[in-house]
Amino acid sequence: MKKAFLTVFIILTAVFSSGCIQESLVIPVAIVKGKVVVPPGQISRGVKITVAGTSYSAYADDRGEYSIELRKSGRYLLVARGRSFDVGYTWVDAETEKTATPPDISLSTKIVGEALWIASIVDFPQATAFNLVSVSPVWSPDKVKMYDDGSHGDLLANDGIYSVRLTNLTTGSQQYKFELSKADGSTETKSDPHQEYTRNSNSEIYILESTVKLARGYVTSDLNSVNYSEVKLATKKGSRSMYLDSDGGYSFAMEGNGREYLVFRSSNFNIRAIPIDLSTVTLYEVPLTTLSAKKGGELKVILVASDFVDVSNPTVVGSFKGWSNPQQLYDDGTNGDEVAGDGVYTRLFTGIAPGYYQYAFNINSENQVKDPYQESGDETYSIIGVK
Repeated sequence: MKKAFLTVFIILTAVFSSGCIQESLVIPVAIVKGKVVVPPGQISRGVKITVAGTSYSAYADDRGEYSIELRKSGRYLLVARGRSFDVGYTWVDAETEKTATPPDISLSTKIVGEALWIASIVDFPQATAFNLVSVSPVWSPDKVKMYDDGSHGDLLANDGIYSVRLTNLTTGSQQYKFELSKADGSTETKSDPHQEYTRNSNSEIYILESTVKLARGYVTSDLNSVNYSEVKLATKKGSRSMYLDSDGGYSFAMEGNGREYLVFRSSNFNIRAIPIDLSTVTLYEVPLTTLSAKKGGELKVILVASDFVDVSNPTVVGSFKGWSNPQQLYDDGTNGDEVAGDGVYTRLFTGIAPGYYQYAFNINSENQVKDPYQESGDETYSIIGVK
């Protein structure tokens, strides 16, 4: 008995000292050591790097460096996100028991009122296309197409990464989902696996706000002794608005960082929109703006193209011309359009009987929207009055 016990003890001692059992417990991994590069003066600490199609992730340190261990060899998509930066990504070829160094992920600082989204077939291999769906606040239309064609914020066509960059968004929290289209024609809604945050079971992204900028100016018209306090000034699809002073003056807080549009509207004046550029100034002195008083039988509508995505050959439909008779909008200096090519599509109708009319815009062949600068409206349509 003692000899048998001694024999077993000697065998176990030899096995452990040789490291055979210890080596069998070690799981080989591929180590990825990379770097996130941010603009000068920005801090990379806290930027999260996630590995598409897996649960692996890491955070960048003060130097932008990160390290991730992967259990299998293969080609991986690394996605970097931070509250102050647009989403960025890179690819890496990893091999077990080796260290791989992927290309740096260069991140751009977010632009006020803009955001970039990406979705990939690495995360959703069953998807054939993607839509970005707004949850809160809800856009009009509530979802937009994502692209893998090298445009709309997409870096490389046909690489399986779909992207879309949107502008003129309401700043602050934006909750959203991805809508996946499948080969069998069905769709499915999913959260963003690389989201910044989650809120109410939705993915959430922070839309950058800016320090307040001001647009200051006056309006005038061909009428005498006018009280302009009935004129409403709005921008960003009406998300910011105010009424003018009685003398037509205004000092309007803005939150853009480039071209914005000031839209003037009242029941007694035809609507007018003018572009201003906030990219280089904090106080923009707007040239004197002339409003045109409504004449009998006139009906004027405008569509600011940058308020929506995929505006193409826009038309207006309404009860004043028949719902089945779409009317073309123009940005060529004709048909009531003020300035050709300024991004404001316009149509001035005459000979319309006095009354109130419902209407809506067809921004392309698929999407119909209400007028965000409407005089009034119901749940479905905008309403305009004709004298």
